Amino acid sequence: MVMAVLASLSKFMGCYDYWELIKKRHQLKWSYSDGLSFFNAITNGHNLDSMLKWLKNTIYKLPESDANILIYCTVTGLRPTEACHSIELIQTDLDNYLNKDSMMLEHFKYPDQFLRKTKHAFVSIVDDSIIELAQNASQRSYNSTRMLLRKQGIEMHMAYCRKIFATYLRNNGIQPEIIDLLQGRVPKSVFLRHYYKPDLEQSTRLVIEKLLDEITN
Repeated sequence: MVMAVLASLSKFMGCYDYWELIKKRHQLKWSYSDGLSFFNAITNGHNLDSMLKWLKNTIYKLPESDANILIYCTVTGLRPTEACHSIELIQTDLDNYLNKDSMMLEHFKYPDQFLRKTKHAFVSIVDDSIIELAQNASQRSYNSTRMLLRKQGIEMHMAYCRKIFATYLRNNGIQPEIIDLLQGRVPKSVFLRHYYKPDLEQSTRLVIEKLLDEITN
């Protein structure tokens, strides 16, 4: 708490650069970890089966074009707002958006939508069926999708889609570092930033295809 106050004070006094120098020189760090909250979030939250059940029940109740939004959000692991932007780009600028050699959507080409201050999305692994799914999806914003579910009397749990993606991939042997990269989490360690060069495509693509089958069949 003292260091947080000093950081705020240094900004107020216009000497934040000097404060950063002091931290670096003396290797000062602070962190806060609520272990109990973390434990409760894992053990008391919804598990993969219950989240998949909500997703399947929801897409069954919606028109196909609207259901495709939720399916697309799940198989890409994007945040709901990002998924809606991505669908629009697939429908309007696919040639520039899709790298056909790697079959990856290159979100980084659109920094205003995908490279925000604290939330990022860099790439998504896709195949022809996922592209077709997005092309046949409704062009809705996140708020419009939320209101649609409310009108249908469906509980809004669109955040489950991203959690399903991460949990399903991890349960099927995909490394956490790869999941982090696909979900736009920037690694902090020197090893991950400079030395780790994972194969994003080979095994991950198979698991994503398996997830799509799990949802739609």
